Amino acid sequence: MRVLVSGGAGFIGSHLCERLLKEGHQVVCLDNLSTGERNNLEAFEDHAGFE
Repeated sequence: MRVLVSGGAGFIGSHLCERLLKEGHQVVCLDNLSTGERNNLEAFEDHAGFE
């Protein structure tokens, strides 16, 4: 399944992205970084199923 995560660079969103990727889903992360941090995404930025 392809999933859009709004706020994916925040604490909850980044953990949700990680969990969805581990379950085999494709994840599209959308975040304006107003409160989220890009470094929250570093662990899975290179994952094939992550945008």
